[in-house]
Amino acid sequence: MTVVSESDSLAVCARQLNSTVGVIFSQVRQLVDVTIELWERVLSEGRQPASKDLALLRPAIDEQLLSTGAFGCGGGVIVDPGCLADREMHLEWWYLADGGKTLPLRPNFDRRRENFYDYTNMPWYSRPRDSRGSSVEGPYVDLYGTNMYVLTFTMPIFVEGNFIGVAGMDLSLHNVERMLIRSLMSLENEAVLISTDGRVIASNTANWMVGDLAPKLLDPRPMQGVRLVLDEPEAGWSLIRLPGLRG
Repeated sequence: MTVVSESDSLAVCARQLNSTVGVIFSQVRQLVDVTIELWERVLSEGRQPASKDLALLRPAIDEQLLSTGAFGCGGGVIVDPGCLADREMHLEWWYLADGGKTLPLRPNFDRRRENFYDYTNMPWYSRPRDSRGSSVEGPYVDLYGTNMYVLTFTMPIFVEGNFIGVAGMDLSLHNVERMLIRSLMSLENEAVLISTDGRVIASNTANWMVGDLAPKLLDPRPMQGVRLVLDEPEAGWSLIRLPGLRG
């Protein structure tokens, strides 16, 4: 196993990337906390939460979404089926439109329609639900929302031990990639940031295309290089330094 010292440029770059991921998850965690607070308040009133209650989350969603600048393109809370008094399925999800305005996402929840949106089968929903932990999905094209290449960060929400849904944020990969590349460009060698399934998130050379699958980079010593798994376990990302110089 390759040991990398704390002062090694690869370790320094990894710490920068960990900080970036940590900031994003802290914003999602804010949505989790405010949802739990609202949900518990409604339960204390002796009633089951309804969609009108979740509408009160919009200021918190806007705050977290707008605080990401150009990085965030959507965010909110997705509720587990049957948890609300008035709707079987529901999401309080807002996306960033032109001029800095936020608009609601209104997918089709009619099971009789061809475009029925079953979010319960989406990895960004099912993985936090089943693992009880956080998740980063992507990069992928958000066909049901913005049609942008995104990374989705989600965390499960539990109230009194019961799973009631997830909170999450979509981040524009185009804008996040530029931020990540700034850290990667500090390395003299060719470097790649990959997801847990081996999908390229960012690279400091043109040899690796964002979104491409490169499972060979998941090896402990990929292509005779060095692989570091980032400290943020929710992301599952790895930083790869390859033998060749950036050029």
